[in-house]
Amino acid sequence: MATRRGGTGPRAARTGGAETGGAETARRVLALPEVATAVWVAAFVGLPSEPDTRPLLEALRARGTRVLLPAVREDLDLDFREFTGTLVPGALGTREPPPAAPAVDLAAADVVLVPAVAVDRLGRRLGRGGGSYDRALRRVHPRATLVAVVDDLAIVDRVPVDAHDLSVSVIVTATQVVRRGPV
Repeated sequence: MATRRGGTGPRAARTGGAETGGAETARRVLALPEVATAVWVAAFVGLPSEPDTRPLLEALRARGTRVLLPAVREDLDLDFREFTGTLVPGALGTREPPPAAPAVDLAAADVVLVPAVAVDRLGRRLGRGGGSYDRALRRVHPRATLVAVVDDLAIVDRVPVDAHDLSVSVIVTATQVVRRGPV
């Protein structure tokens, strides 16, 4: 289990984040050099317990960055579709581009923004437990930058990892940007 600096567990870290900090989180993500030069950014639409990414999605589109969003398949794997401004209800309470939106290989993404229940300063992330992102991240181009977009309380001292887990290079919250420390 993740070792926390405060709070009472991963769920405690997620309360309130969706209602505050969306614009500030967007500002910090947009200021990343990797995002500034990206042609394609894969992102996510935050669930109620996750940071609000809507301001970020709109800002990326407004500056001409192409945005990919996940669509949950029946087998709980993720396909990625181009976000053109329209979202429809998806599986598991998600919002996603409509089925008619262009499908794009995740390997096209220069930057991949991922959610996490918890993440440590070494970039190890803990997801929601279904493995959807772990499987999807195997399709990312090796030069792509992986960025966890989380609430401040999701940053913990240590996250357990398995052999298949990939680490993120950058962690962004509404109040800070953390570059991965030495491994």
